[in-house]
Amino acid sequence: MYEKVSRLQHLRSVRAWLLRQLRRTDDTIAELERQEVAATRAARTSLPPPCGWKLAIRRAGGGTGATSDAVHTGDCGMAGKNTRPLAREQALRAITEDGVTACPYCRPDTDPDAL
Repeated sequence: MYEKVSRLQHLRSVRAWLLRQLRRTDDTIAELERQEVAATRAARTSLPPPCGWKLAIRRAGGGTGATSDAVHTGDCGMAGKNTRPLAREQALRAITEDGVTACPYCRPDTDPDAL
């Protein structure tokens, strides 16, 4: 009924089982690495490029309309939370033609690379 298995046969069986487990583990690791690379690529492509300038918007007192407050560089912390991104041309037009002031802290109008 029960045959006695030699120690050598037993170790060979264990080795074969371990190799199968190692292959399965390697396959799982490879799949997870592929998924991680794909997720990283998707995250990079889905992020909008950082804007160079932003327009701070403030609510008009007592009304429902909003008015432009100032043009800021993209990394200016003084802009507040209520902003919208601007392209270079839009920022230039806002300061020169539309009469929107430039932020006195980040000074986007004096930065040679900004405007």
